[in-house]
Amino acid sequence: MAFLPSVFYMRKIKIISSLMSADAFSADNAKRLDETGLINPYAFSFLTVQMIRRNVISITGDGKCYLCK
Repeated sequence: MAFLPSVFYMRKIKIISSLMSADAFSADNAKRLDETGLINPYAFSFLTVQMIRRNVISITGDGKCYLCK
């Protein structure tokens, strides 16, 4: 039986890698998800909320995201 990662796990990895590629590591360099090149960036919004609660990403007041350290 082959292991297939879930769509949700792959989406989380894609969000993290797109923010890394955009150098969004602080509030000063934060980017909106659509600016990072994600395809359909606001689909699975519950994943973004889950990542915020787990301190993987943070959101600025104007809706830009960056990776937490």
